[in-house]
Amino acid sequence: MTMKEHLAGLHKSEAAHHLTKAAHHAAVGEHYRKLADKLGKTEVSEATKDTGGILEALAGLHEKLSSEHTAMAAHHHEQMEECSKAADADLTKLVPTSVSAVAPNRPGITAVPRAGMPVPEKVNVPEQFAHLASVED
Repeated sequence: MTMKEHLAGLHKSEAAHHLTKAAHHAAVGEHYRKLADKLGKTEVSEATKDTGGILEALAGLHEKLSSEHTAMAAHHHEQMEECSKAADADLTKLVPTSVSAVAPNRPGITAVPRAGMPVPEKVNVPEQFAHLASVED
């Protein structure tokens, strides 16, 4: 599978996921709105007013989530199409090309030997610090 196919597939599944979530929240919001409307037609008591307001608020929250998921689905659908159009060569720009496996020789950077790595016999240290690197028998 190429990077292009992978990214297009990812955006396709994300778009489907967000469409499912949008439909779910729209349906739940609609149910809360119907309950609030039915409750508004019954005899009005203090408890009924409070319940109707809560149901309206819940309906609004779910409608807002539905809109957000719809927007995300549209975004992922657009990105899926862009990935499908892209040439595989365009996606190679994501891979760094000038990576060095050798640590640079800069002040403050100390190379740490790996286990089993040969240790040089003579340590390359300036004369004034030679006594710090020497081993006495």
